[in-house]
Amino acid sequence: MKEDGIKRIKSGIPGLDEMIEGGFPLPSFVMAAGEPGTGKTTFAVQSLFHGAKNGERGVYITALSEPAWVVQKFLGHFTFYDNKLIETKKIVFLDIGDTIKKQPSYILNVLEKEIEKYSPKRIVIDPLTVMRVAMQDDRSYRDFLHDFMLFTKGFDCLTIVTGEVQYSHIANNMSAYMVDGVIILSYAEEENIRRKYLEVLKMRGTRHLTGRHSLDISKNGVTVQPGLR
Repeated sequence: MKEDGIKRIKSGIPGLDEMIEGGFPLPSFVMAAGEPGTGKTTFAVQSLFHGAKNGERGVYITALSEPAWVVQKFLGHFTFYDNKLIETKKIVFLDIGDTIKKQPSYILNVLEKEIEKYSPKRIVIDPLTVMRVAMQDDRSYRDFLHDFMLFTKGFDCLTIVTGEVQYSHIANNMSAYMVDGVIILSYAEEENIRRKYLEVLKMRGTRHLTGRHSLDISKNGVTVQPGLR
């Protein structure tokens, strides 16, 4: 799908495409940021499965040294989860936790090798924050992220990364400046009740809907209700 000369890809998140002119720009590198429990992993993986059900290849990369079955068990109760897509390698789960702990300087090489192997249309890295901790300094991390973004865009794909970032810290977050899009997931307390929200803070090449919008997480996954604040 192309509008205004920009090719777009459906997000797979009900309600979100209405907010971003029909879908994510392609290629693009988008960060789903927020505190723990706000739905970042669900958001990212739901998009991955949406693509796979439409014939795309997807790669999920975990940086937490968790066995694939642990992640898959967590996801199994969602209706969008389909184990056949994993069995047929339409979605591939990869763990690079050992590389991050033992040889952080090889992270980019490992990622490039795996992506070249599978040539995915969608990539998820969950979470990106761990890689920043593994890097020696800000410059090393900035160089890594810059090179990795350019590499993935060469595959004309959508990359979604998750980041453990407090809303108040977004303005000082290096990743948020560098990526093409930033989506904030929050869990605000209002009148002694916690409510989930989604906000498109940034999306290059897109006239996106601004402000916080109601977010719901159910057995069907993540749903956004544009206009409901």
